[in-house]
Amino acid sequence: MKRTCLTIITICLPLLFCGQVKAEHSGPYVGVFIGGNILMNSKATDDLGDFSLKFKPALLGSAVAGWDFERGNMVGEGRIELEYSRRSNKLDQAKFADSSVSAGGNIKADSLLINFWGVFHDNKIWAPYAGVGLGAARMEASSLQVTGQPLASGSKTVLAYQLGTGIDFALTKHLNLDLGYRFFSSVKPKFTESNGRKLSMDYYSHNVMLGLRYGF
Repeated sequence: MKRTCLTIITICLPLLFCGQVKAEHSGPYVGVFIGGNILMNSKATDDLGDFSLKFKPALLGSAVAGWDFERGNMVGEGRIELEYSRRSNKLDQAKFADSSVSAGGNIKADSLLINFWGVFHDNKIWAPYAGVGLGAARMEASSLQVTGQPLASGSKTVLAYQLGTGIDFALTKHLNLDLGYRFFSSVKPKFTESNGRKLSMDYYSHNVMLGLRYGF
């Protein structure tokens, strides 16, 4: 993950100092992102009570298609976009009241969100932004295990949302480098345990993303 991010930064950073690009794009755009995903410890609940699940950090990837609003329009400064993202984290440990044990399997989240970003232009090559996203995520539990014994599996589509902020760097009128942070979450997905009981769990993740957007 570190090597991939460093490669992107090495390629893109020199472009930031090519000159004072102030032209702003308006109209349709597409983009791709890669980043790091830290899934927070999850509170899980079944018929026997509560316990905690710990996951390993992982990479994430996303693709967007949207529209840059022209400055001064009646909607406001910013953009609206449709974003598809994929996150997958391996289960590392399960913590019960009296002990922590090894665990395995993974949780995958495929999300489709509509994002609304407000962009704060100031006639510079960079512009901060912030906003929200709302949509749905398909959560899949793949062979979750505790001490080698099956825990839960299955998939569920749930309501999802994100809050985000970041900085846009205008490389050219049509090409932007985007460095951002996203807090992504969903309604608790419910999976089926090996004994037939239902397992629900929290899903909260911190994400740092680096991407390129190209406007037409």
